[in-house]
Amino acid sequence: MRMQFGVDEDDAFHERAGQLLSGFAGWLDENELVAEPTSAELLLQYKWLAADGDLADWPLEQVETFLDGWCPRVMTEHRLPLRLVPLTVAVFLEYLDECGLLTAQSPRPSQIRRLCTAYADDYDELESGPVHPVLAEFDTPPDPVRIPGPAQRAESAAQAPIVRDARALAQWCGAKGRQLTKTGNLRLADAKHLATELDTDDLDAPRYARLGRADRLTNLTWVLETAVGAGAVRREDGRLVADERFAGLDDTSAHEDLVLAARDAGALTVSLPGRRRADDGYDLDDGLLEGLLDEDTDLGDIDLDETALDETDDKPVEGDAEQLAIEVLARELAAAGDGAHPSEIVEDLLDDDTGDDSEFPEPADDATPAFLALLRHPDDGMAFDDLVALLDLVLGWNAEFTLAEGAPHWARLLTARLERLGLVRWQDTTMVHDDLLRQEHRSGGRVTLTPGGVACALLVLTAEGLGYPSRPDPAVAQVTEIVDLAGEVPPDEWRRDIDTWHAAQPDPDEAVAAFVTRALAPDQPLVVVLTATSVAAERFGADVVDRLLREHLDGPHRAQVARRLVARGLLDPLTVEPELLLRASVDVLAVTVDTIGTDEWPTLFAREFPPETVDVFDALWRLDHPRLGEVLAEIGGFHPDKRVAKAARKALVRWQSRTGGS
Repeated sequence: MRMQFGVDEDDAFHERAGQLLSGFAGWLDENELVAEPTSAELLLQYKWLAADGDLADWPLEQVETFLDGWCPRVMTEHRLPLRLVPLTVAVFLEYLDECGLLTAQSPRPSQIRRLCTAYADDYDELESGPVHPVLAEFDTPPDPVRIPGPAQRAESAAQAPIVRDARALAQWCGAKGRQLTKTGNLRLADAKHLATELDTDDLDAPRYARLGRADRLTNLTWVLETAVGAGAVRREDGRLVADERFAGLDDTSAHEDLVLAARDAGALTVSLPGRRRADDGYDLDDGLLEGLLDEDTDLGDIDLDETALDETDDKPVEGDAEQLAIEVLARELAAAGDGAHPSEIVEDLLDDDTGDDSEFPEPADDATPAFLALLRHPDDGMAFDDLVALLDLVLGWNAEFTLAEGAPHWARLLTARLERLGLVRWQDTTMVHDDLLRQEHRSGGRVTLTPGGVACALLVLTAEGLGYPSRPDPAVAQVTEIVDLAGEVPPDEWRRDIDTWHAAQPDPDEAVAAFVTRALAPDQPLVVVLTATSVAAERFGADVVDRLLREHLDGPHRAQVARRLVARGLLDPLTVEPELLLRASVDVLAVTVDTIGTDEWPTLFAREFPPETVDVFDALWRLDHPRLGEVLAEIGGFHPDKRVAKAARKALVRWQSRTGGS
């Protein structure tokens, strides 16, 4: 049975590995053993790709290399479980030995097991250790991001380059429109004029030296298609004409339409998993690659199929395919080293095609993780290098395409597009010269969402079926939106939002009444009831709120209303049934247990049940309350007064006897 494979024997290796793993899984079930087949698969991959390819011979130094560096790097990069790796290696090699598949020179399974056991603690630490720093913050829910107000969004939209582009295109079309080629492209002279006017493409760049089609101007092309998708201009009877509806839109609405159009047109997706992608986000055309197979081809003078440059061709090449072919070939030649011929590299690229059945991503797959990350930092943004790392980790850009600096290349393109769409500011960058492509590009700096970018990022995420917590501009927020922020944002920020909201209300007294009513709504969680009524008294005046609370004495939260009015001396406790006040006390302590650290419990428990109330526990255990048992247990363990703590423990025993402990 064959057990040794070269790195170029993909099919044979995968067939044999599949047989071994299938047999291993069955052997585990038969012997009722615990292991992780994925770890065994990685072990075989390591042996084939990084070692000698002999699946029957396992020197201890190779097992150690796998456990010490190769496996942790792969597993942590892809966030795979690590804890069972050492055990799986030992068990899998025992399986090979039992099947008679280990060579006589291979160490005995007992030796391998001792080595693997020594790594068990290390892998336990790796399993529980931190993830990559740029992914670590995603382990916690994000704070709601504030939606910018109308004025901020309007100002931001007016400054968005894409809005100016779309309106300039419409104005350029004029009353009669502009003639298009029969394929629907701009005429070359018009395209060159627009590229200069809109500052989309550097016509002096070497890649445009032999410009033969308008749609080779990649930035102008996606700006045009975005404008068409948004309805700023449209193709009609062979002409490009302006649309009156779009002309009547305000800047904010126009901006939102353009961003959604960019999403639908794929301008927010600049690479496709499993497919070759152009720098402008379009597919790499195999016909052009085949045109590079001329044996006399030099990198500086690539012989292309001239029919691809014919502007009247009925089947236009999408995007700047010629430039893509040149850049792909240049980078692959650089990676291959001296002596490689362009035709050999092109043949490799063609052989590596995954076919036309590859799964295409959603319209904003590349931008989605960027939006999710940047919305966590709406004020200060992210370092560009951190954004590059995030996109590479989430999208696997370096693994998708063997370009030098693959992830930075894609991230630069995406960030530049987001900037042109008016969604981000990319500031404090430096210019870096690319000797291979003979051009300069931006790098470094910080990327920050604009006000319009915050609103449109939320819009795009919604279109992608993803929710993101948000909060409105307090000056235009509804009372429900303000009250329901309790516990969702830091307390100081919430108080500032309340003050801004209240100051913007045309009738401040009516606004306070609405605030209290919402705080005491039937569906309101108890923590919001307690927090909102307390903060309302603090911000709007205790006397004002107390007067409003009287109107809710018969409402769904009457226990908390009565408790506050009694504490303030505004309600005679003898007029309130004692059970109602006890219920309110248990409510308060239940919220305390849920939201306050244990170090503060003794003080808060003593405030709610001071020593003189010890006799209350003789009756408290009879109260019908879903949290009573839990509250009594915590009072008995944390109350600073020994008599009260003892009374609580005694009441807990009685409650358990009455209810069976539930």
